[in-house]
Amino acid sequence: MGKKAMKTMAALILSFVLLAVGGPAIAEITQTDVLVVGRAMGFVEGFGGRTVRMGIVFAAGSPQSVQEANELKTILGNQFRVGNNVLVPVLLRSDQVIDTDVGMFFLTGGIGAAAEKVATASKERKIPCITFDLAQVRNGTCTLGVQSQPKIDVFINRHAAAQSNTVLSSVFRLMVHEL
Repeated sequence: MGKKAMKTMAALILSFVLLAVGGPAIAEITQTDVLVVGRAMGFVEGFGGRTVRMGIVFAAGSPQSVQEANELKTILGNQFRVGNNVLVPVLLRSDQVIDTDVGMFFLTGGIGAAAEKVATASKERKIPCITFDLAQVRNGTCTLGVQSQPKIDVFINRHAAAQSNTVLSSVFRLMVHEL
């Protein structure tokens, strides 16, 4: 096997391993990703047309989680307007989710077992959780998952939505995918 074929094979194996172990849900966060998050939250009952403190939850011991939190905070700045909504970012370590004043959680990728703290807080405090990490939506840790590549898609875990009292507008429910 030639050098180029070996590199291609190595890249394929690495990609497979990252997918199998729940590797990065998103390579680099873009402004489009943040716009999708903001638009999706605009369809959650009680969130349209207001300022929302968004807790960006990360695991301090996970480089991927810290990087994603910092990228998201950089794009959001002090506040980020999306339509009628204004998102105000608040960086939160996973051990801070119970006692903080936020109206929603954004769960970063690579957070691992610390995601359970977010799921518990989301259910107890009745506030939604959104993420780019679709595995966290599939397993019920987070309510909504969004992606902007290769096309814009929004995913919901109906059980997690019911537990966190997250209700989507009826029109928007027709456009989301259930996981």
